[in-house]
Amino acid sequence: MSKTISLYDAIKRMREYTKAGVPFTFEFMTYNSTKHSTEGIKYVKNAQLRQGLRADQSNKSKILIGYINDIDKDRWFYLPLLLKFNDYRIKS
Repeated sequence: MSKTISLYDAIKRMREYTKAGVPFTFEFMTYNSTKHSTEGIKYVKNAQLRQGLRADQSNKSKILIGYINDIDKDRWFYLPLLLKFNDYRIKS
């Protein structure tokens, strides 16, 4: 049986890891809201979160999460589309 974690516990841990300087892995379903399209599931290694948008900058500020890793700088993912964090599957 695989380990599970709630969505909000996962993002809380991601923030704690980032604060401690510890990289993590995660997977999410991609989605482009402009084109209403997806490129499938993206696997991100050695990630850390970065500063997100303020509420006055975007109406998606609570669900659009910024991250960086070795390959992608200044990328985003939608929090509701998070599938895995480290060895944990996100509970639906």
